[in-house]
Amino acid sequence: MTGKKAGLPPLGLITLASLLPNDWNVEFVDMVFQVISEPQWDRSELVLVSGMVTQHEGIVDVIREAKRRGKTVVVGGPWSFHFPEQAFEAGADLVVKGEAEVHIDELLACLKKRDFGRIIESEERADMTRSPVPRFDLLDMNAYIDMEVQFTRGCPFKCEFCDVTMMLGRKVRAKKPEQIINELEFLYKLGWRRLVFFVDDNFIGSVQKTKALLKELIPWMESRNRPFNFYTQVSVNLAADEKLMEDMYMAGFNRVFVGVETQDEACLKDAGKLQNTNVDLDQVCQKISTAGFQIIAGTILGFDGEAKGAGERLISFAERNHIPELFTTLLQAGQGTDLFMRLESENRLLNIGEKNLSNQTGLCNFVPTRPLEEIANEFINLYRSLYKPETYIKRAYHHFAKMNPPRYKQPFKLLYVWELRAVAITIFRNGALYPTRLMFWKYLLKALWNFPTRIDRFVVALITAEHYYDFKAKIDNSVKSQLIELSSELRNNCYTKMKAK
Repeated sequence: MTGKKAGLPPLGLITLASLLPNDWNVEFVDMVFQVISEPQWDRSELVLVSGMVTQHEGIVDVIREAKRRGKTVVVGGPWSFHFPEQAFEAGADLVVKGEAEVHIDELLACLKKRDFGRIIESEERADMTRSPVPRFDLLDMNAYIDMEVQFTRGCPFKCEFCDVTMMLGRKVRAKKPEQIINELEFLYKLGWRRLVFFVDDNFIGSVQKTKALLKELIPWMESRNRPFNFYTQVSVNLAADEKLMEDMYMAGFNRVFVGVETQDEACLKDAGKLQNTNVDLDQVCQKISTAGFQIIAGTILGFDGEAKGAGERLISFAERNHIPELFTTLLQAGQGTDLFMRLESENRLLNIGEKNLSNQTGLCNFVPTRPLEEIANEFINLYRSLYKPETYIKRAYHHFAKMNPPRYKQPFKLLYVWELRAVAITIFRNGALYPTRLMFWKYLLKALWNFPTRIDRFVVALITAEHYYDFKAKIDNSVKSQLIELSSELRNNCYTKMKAK
């Protein structure tokens, strides 16, 4: 709809690029939408590749092609962190497990001595105050919808299903405020405007550090006529700190991903998501949204002990709190997590195929405590119910309508051509093609009348909805095909493996 090629650039690789020797000739290729050209292959000596678990097939292809051409290959990132042996099987010379700032000297030494076949790792964590400004200049910035920066690494919580603390630790390490300002200044000078994603797994993991950054960020944004809007990921304790919410809003944050996970408190306790217990999650969402933040609520189906109807309870949660985006996945046990270790000891892990691991449409990779087919059907029904135009538009309208009035004047900005394109497509589809066109015009006019200063955010939410309208069909097809691949016995009796043990 926007004509863009990708959502976000790989921040890890362009950070690594800043750590490499100054006399190296570095080129960057984003395999999401680019290919390595023949001239690039010809002039390269070393290939450094990184990616997520769900991108493993592409990483393996790059490794094999690079080795076929006689190149030295180094692999890093989450996939090789969890599956280093597979990287070596594909032909990698070196695998780096952990943060580049810690391992760069050892990596360079191994490359110089051609000391290959090694996993470079240590228990040391990077000193974020020494992390360099990423090489944003290597990017084709016109290809991306959003840019991104990273303020902290690590999370103080210990959720059983999360691998963040395994990779990055529980101690929150942060850059100095001036480092973030320098990164934003670099983006500003490169001509970037609009959205910047703070990729921190929990932006408020250290409230003290976050407030120190916001104190510097607010005047910088005002001095530059507010060139950016920010969004990030937070825990539910954001709602308990009105000063923090106000400072984030004044700094330019207007959208937050909140890890809600489930409405079943017993499941939260069992999963170690203790920060979500003994709090009213409805009240949390009300406070955060009223403060001016659009909420994307992250939720999960498939927890142990989860009662039948968990999907319907999540639908009700989204509807009564008017949350437009309820981003739901099926629970998976990531390699090395506490959940993985527990399920392995209980002989409950399933082989669902590597292509479905860490995939947003992938089935649970373990035997759950209620029928897997029941969980999968609730998952499909959730997306069918929440992402119909007639339900989504209504939620989005009420979500923005209940926000407090703006506390600063947003400067006027002419729309880019790609933005106009997305707006035009959305208005045409909703206002002419969809059978809900009368409802669309009703709520669009009400939005113009009741909150004209937020009409742009309402329209962006409707543009985003187009993704979910397509995504729900993808979920339907993918989940059903995966269920068919599993044995009938397993689908109808999810206790088989546990009873066998």
